[in-house]
Amino acid sequence: MGVTAGAKEATEESAFGGNRRASILPGFDRRVWLLLGAMLVFRFGHGLYYPFSTIYFHNLVGIPLSLVGVGLGALAVASVASGLVSGPLTDRYGRKPLMLLALLGSVTTFLAYAFVGDFWGYLVVCVEAGFAGSAMFDAARNAMVADVATEGTRARAYGLVRVGGNVGWALGPTVAGFVVASAGTSASTYRAMFAGTAALTLVVLVALALLVRESLPEVGAKVRRRELSPFPLVKLRAALSDAPFVALLAAGFLLYYVFTQNWQALPVYAKNFLEISDWQVGLFLAGNGLMVMLLQLPVAYLLDGRSKVAALAIGAGLFAASSATLLITESFLGILVAFAGFFTLAEMILEVAGAALAAELAPVERRGTYLALFGCCFGAGYGVSPIVAGLLLDARLPALIWTAQLATATLGAVGLLLIGGLRKRRARGAQRTADP
Repeated sequence: MGVTAGAKEATEESAFGGNRRASILPGFDRRVWLLLGAMLVFRFGHGLYYPFSTIYFHNLVGIPLSLVGVGLGALAVASVASGLVSGPLTDRYGRKPLMLLALLGSVTTFLAYAFVGDFWGYLVVCVEAGFAGSAMFDAARNAMVADVATEGTRARAYGLVRVGGNVGWALGPTVAGFVVASAGTSASTYRAMFAGTAALTLVVLVALALLVRESLPEVGAKVRRRELSPFPLVKLRAALSDAPFVALLAAGFLLYYVFTQNWQALPVYAKNFLEISDWQVGLFLAGNGLMVMLLQLPVAYLLDGRSKVAALAIGAGLFAASSATLLITESFLGILVAFAGFFTLAEMILEVAGAALAAELAPVERRGTYLALFGCCFGAGYGVSPIVAGLLLDARLPALIWTAQLATATLGAVGLLLIGGLRKRRARGAQRTADP
């Protein structure tokens, strides 16, 4: 009965029937709304910490900037390792336990940051934060969204939760800046903000523990009861032997390389090479956030019921258009169009269509594993792209950054186009196996 109703709902929504407002924002499961609120508060807490953390660790703790970068790189590597582990664990033990464990890890690491006194302590906490923090939480909550949203509404569900995270992320640094301006830049001020981040994360942990029901599908629960190993490595092997999904992972890494690199390189390029003022740099960065808050849900609405492969290919084309614009212009207007326009539209497509396609490719019993592995694409891209950008900016060769991005986005589009053929080949193989 539930399956029939879900299929009917997906069919109706993919056809975009009924009231248009209801189609843009359908009646989601209560857990989607709870995750929206959780992401808003969680990312607000992150916004209190991350914008000023480098200043604190360098200026007040005395860690050289190069070693702060090493710590952030270690965090990125640990987040990729977390994705490899947390995906199979969400399929084995459920989504809720992993979310709560990740939030508990975040509470302890944000508190630990306040007591870091040297580089080695900072490095240890960064590794802990990468392994039992946002990466694990995102893997579990993405799996829960996929569980409770029908295929015809999944992109909108991901888009809605992402808007909550972006609103929190926009408000956090604003409040943090006000606190620093009012209370001063002493070590106690920064430590108080770190403790505030830990406290907000604890609020999210308690709220989800009390209010959110487990969403692990029944087929996943049945498989779980048959599994003897506490860590089902077979799920990881099965996912990495799925050719269409591996093609998605390759394309996802290439697109996230572009996504993560522009956030690191473009502000430095604009200020140091083009001599664009600080307020203009802030303007094109704020333009991105405003576009996401205004357009993420309409973009997700257009994606539901349509090919996610085609959508991601369009996203790759938009990333390429952004890089090409940066190659041919050296004006503030050009950067605004490239970043707040092409780049932001590509980002909105990638963030919801990528997860939706990973869920679509995944067998139900391995859904958490597939989504966690796709989440690793962000960490892998973030681990590589800033290093390449830093080397090229130090060599005063910024044009090579955008040229490499153009090539990377093109390769990503080619990888995406392969997915359709690989899916047909997989279907034919499954049909031959099923035939007597």
